[in-house]
Amino acid sequence: MKNTLLKSAALAIMLFASSQMFAQRYMQEIFSNYTKSANIQYDTNRMLNLLYGQVPGQQPIITVSLKCDIYQPTGDTLAARPTILLVHTGSYLPTIINKQTTGSKDDSTIVEMCTRLAKRGFVAVAVDYRLVWNASSTIRDTATGDLLRATFRAMQDVRNCVRFLRSNASTYKIDTSKFIVGGQGTGGYVALGLGAVDKRSEMELPKFLRSADLSPMVNVDVMGDWNGLGGLPFYNYGGETNLSGNIHMIFNYGGALGDSSWLDANSLPVVSMQCVTDPFAPPGIGNVVVPTTGVTVISNASGALTTIPKANAVGINNKLNSKIYTDVFSVRGKSITGGVNNLYPFYTSFPYEGAPWEWWDHSVMNGITSVPVNGIPIPANGHVADSLSMLTNPYMSAARAKAYIDTIIGFVVPRIAAQFDLATFTGVGVNEVKVNDVLSVYPNPAKEFVTINMPSAQGKISTIEVVDVIGRSMINENVNAHSCQINTATLNKGIYFVRVTLENGKSGVKRLVIE
Repeated sequence: MKNTLLKSAALAIMLFASSQMFAQRYMQEIFSNYTKSANIQYDTNRMLNLLYGQVPGQQPIITVSLKCDIYQPTGDTLAARPTILLVHTGSYLPTIINKQTTGSKDDSTIVEMCTRLAKRGFVAVAVDYRLVWNASSTIRDTATGDLLRATFRAMQDVRNCVRFLRSNASTYKIDTSKFIVGGQGTGGYVALGLGAVDKRSEMELPKFLRSADLSPMVNVDVMGDWNGLGGLPFYNYGGETNLSGNIHMIFNYGGALGDSSWLDANSLPVVSMQCVTDPFAPPGIGNVVVPTTGVTVISNASGALTTIPKANAVGINNKLNSKIYTDVFSVRGKSITGGVNNLYPFYTSFPYEGAPWEWWDHSVMNGITSVPVNGIPIPANGHVADSLSMLTNPYMSAARAKAYIDTIIGFVVPRIAAQFDLATFTGVGVNEVKVNDVLSVYPNPAKEFVTINMPSAQGKISTIEVVDVIGRSMINENVNAHSCQINTATLNKGIYFVRVTLENGKSGVKRLVIE
């Protein structure tokens, strides 16, 4: 009898410990180690040859192998795990050749992110993609077209990596209903494109047409579509065409959306983090300019400060917004955005800093004199790459970068858990929602106009008042609608507060910056 009681108690303790581990999974690291499967070929595809015209005997179009590294929690017994694919930065050119210290799936930040995510219980996948574009061109159509096609090819490659993972789901213990793509810097452009582009017309906006003949810079009949399928067989192989390349959520730290019109009710849930001083992507609506040539390659791109308020407004983040986040990163994020959820702007001490989460070894970089491209060593100057990278990351160190990664993971993971029901959150009913949590005011900062939106489930906006920092009423309007646009061109630069009152008597206040 005593032995039976002891066994029952032991079993109860084991079950309790097991339930506690499941409750903590994803929200914190519960595995002490990870297992990495490196350089797994997920696809082959056609690519412009960076060496064509530079090295004798090179062909203009070549076939390349595309690879990924798959990180899994060591000792995990769960049969199907959510999977996060991480897309690296690097301006669509190989490391060092791009005059940067980053540009591959082996970048320090990507490895650190994958390691930490695997220890939390995710499958983390570092993805490489086709790298080539003419960054030195001073002809806008050439530079813009090359950049758009490079982004489009990378989007296709990530989709094909998802197909590979679906076809090998049992091998890597993947839950095929929970694919998340995160992008860093250049990869942020890719991730945001993946989450928003779902029709041909979006790639054929007027600003994406050649000025000479108005033909599209991205020809899907040749390159294949945004899913990586179709096109001319010579230019696009498209792997695992019988499987879906669908993903279910995106996040980015750095980068921007090619055009805010891409974002609509069919887009994917999105979480964004960005340095407000990012020299390579606008924090709000702005142009993307190649620093070395001064050429504007994307006009009116949309950074995190405008993308996320619109995403919240069109409803794609409704599930994310239905939860209450009490972690320190979410609390901090709301305090510096005036209550905007799913947005974390980084305010750094240096005026041209875009990626404080990156770090590298000075001595290793300075010793690099060549890098392999398509298996051929090409002269490259690691010292120049190190010096140029320090210009926009002057306080670079591993400790500092990892502190920023703490914030990135701490901010994103609870939202992934909320979207896929991986953890328990305090829910709020329709009648209990705080107005500030669902009210959107964008763009913010603003110039000539601002849109104010309240989800239809919460009721119509009755009145809107804009007051300055000393309480003077500057704008006062009756609305009787869920959304409206007000003219702010008459306001001086500075900080204001938007007071919104709903028809049911509830009210909320958002901070508004006029620049």
